[in-house]
Formats: sequence, C-alpha cells, structure tokens
Amino acid sequence: MSVLTDSVSTVTTTESRGRNDARGSRRGYAVLDVETTGLDPYRDRVIQVAIRQISADGAAESEWETLVNPGAGVDPGPVEVHGLTSADLAGAPPFRDVAAAIAERLAGRVFVAHNAAFDWTFVAVESDRAGVRLEVLDWLCTMRFAKALALDVPDKSLATIAAYYTVEQLKAHDAGDDTRVAAEILLRELADADRAGLTLPLVACNSARHRLKRTVRRWFSRLARPSR
Repeated sequence: MSVLTDSVSTVTTTESRGRNDARGSRRGYAVLDVETTGLDPYRDRVIQVAIRQISADGAAESEWETLVNPGAGVDPGPVEVHGLTSADLAGAPPFRDVAAAIAERLAGRVFVAHNAAFDWTFVAVESDRAGVRLEVLDWLCTMRFAKALALDVPDKSLATIAAYYTVEQLKAHDAGDDTRVAAEILLRELADADRAGLTLPLVACNSARHRLKRTVRRWFSRLARPSR
C-alpha cells in the first residue's frame, strides 16, 4: 500500500522565530530524508521520502511523505535497517510520479538534511532520471552544522545530535520521523548559530556544473552495470 500524506501545521517554534535573518536564509527551508535500497545514488533507488517545510522565521509550514516503488524486481535493500519490504512498496508510486510534488516542495528553499550530501544526491539523481529539474541552489547539512557549532558530542550521528538537543527519536530510519527529528535539530542549531554570530554553512549543490557532473556519472554508471 502506498503511503502518501500531506498536512499543513500552524504550530510555530518560538525558539528560532525572528532569528537568523541577517546570517540565514529568507527563502525558508525544506528538511528532507530518504530511505534507499543502498548507498550508491547512481545505482540504488529511493524507496521513501519525507519533506518538512519551515519558514525563514522558524514556523512549521507543511509535512509530506510517501513510499516509492523502486521498480519491478528491485531489491528493497537493507530491510533490517529501514523495515520496508517489497510487499510494502508494491502499491507505492514510482519516483517519476512524485517527482513534481517533491520539486514543488523544495523550490526556492534551502535543502536541509542530516548528511545532506547523501540525501541531496539521491533526490537529485532520481529527479534527473524523471526529467524534473529541482529549483534548489544550496544545502544545509545539520551534521556539518553541528561540527561548525563545535557541539560537545562524541559523534555527529542523527541520534547523538538529537540526544544533545533532547529531541526524542520515535522510529529511527523512517523518513518521516527522521525528517521530524532533523527539523527540530535545525531549529536549535539556527538558534545557537544566531547567538554565536555564526554564518550558516551553506553549500552550493545545483549549478550547471553540478548537473553536468551528475549526468556524466549516471552515464558511466549505466556503462559499468554488468549485462544480464
């Protein structure tokens, strides 16, 4: 069965309201997490995606998530990690059918994820395959952000940073809950950065050069696949 939800929240997190206008983004944020069949964005596929939109002043705007069918015969990957079986994904839409909805939710915002390079590359490559262009300029990684803030933690995993900020994890490796946790971490990091006068560690990710590099890597990835 496909899981496709879309809701709008009027709850505002006051901790970061009005903060970061000078050093942050007036574009707002799109916090995203994916679950995948593996670790290689050029060979593996997205099987779950969740997005939370947050305004520039810290207001929660919307929540959206869906399972994604990776295609007939595609192994769902580490079920012991994400808990998603082929049966769970059988009735879900393929990525091409949700690509436009994802692009709409990301458009004009700062892309945010924990280990953002991983999530961004998967979503960008899947969108490239679907022929949908993402109107995103840069990403903000909550893991990289924690390093910039010099948080006193033994590692920069989502669970560790969540514990540092007393954000409860309800279901690890579920895109919906991981996105909720990452969004809460983002708001706390933004508040810490504002107090410290820290410039946000934004990373450009979607220039013409980036898009060309993804195209070339997709091409070489197809060539490297063993024939059946």
